Amino acid sequence: MIERSGEDERRLRRAAKRWVHRGRRYRHLMIGAFVMPRFRQRWFQWRLRRAGRRAPAEDLALLLRAGWRERLTATWLIAAGRRADLRPVMEGGILGDEPSGDRWSYCPAFASLGTEDDARILVTYLVRALSLPPEDEGFVTQCQPEALATLMYLDQQLGTDHAQRFLADGGPWERWPGSVNVSLADLQDGVRRGVVFAAGGNPGIRRMVKLQRG
Repeated sequence: MIERSGEDERRLRRAAKRWVHRGRRYRHLMIGAFVMPRFRQRWFQWRLRRAGRRAPAEDLALLLRAGWRERLTATWLIAAGRRADLRPVMEGGILGDEPSGDRWSYCPAFASLGTEDDARILVTYLVRALSLPPEDEGFVTQCQPEALATLMYLDQQLGTDHAQRFLADGGPWERWPGSVNVSLADLQDGVRRGVVFAAGGNPGIRRMVKLQRG
């Protein structure tokens, strides 16, 4: 558990009130914002991008080191605001020795920033994470499938082939027991939709849900 001073706790509460809980933002980012009617979704996205650009780096760094609600919101603010200045903090979070919550929430931000630096961070993470068995007590803080799907997406955007070292026959992904019955194609599509959403576009999830319901 991360120890904080009294002042840090007060700053965290203020930051959470302003950026996480206002307008029930974190609740919407759990799923609701992705299936809103498009006119409401556009308004939510505009506010998210504006908040992402305006939020002080110190506030976002505090939120990234807090609980899952704060981290989820902060990573989407970083994605929507294109806040590359927070990359080092996210790198420390996903690569750190201390469990820091559901690490999959970092992936939309790395995908939206979309640079070679983001791919490098994911490669470093996967080299270590794919050696951990799914039953490891820290597994719930891992995001191997989401990270690999994000790396595959970045390879497509950057014209690189970083993911191939993990996907080769008999390679780390195939050997990792948690890869069974995981659809990287579906996860990669989710990454793409997340990037579109963060940029203010239509992720198309609402239409997909309607089609699935028949």
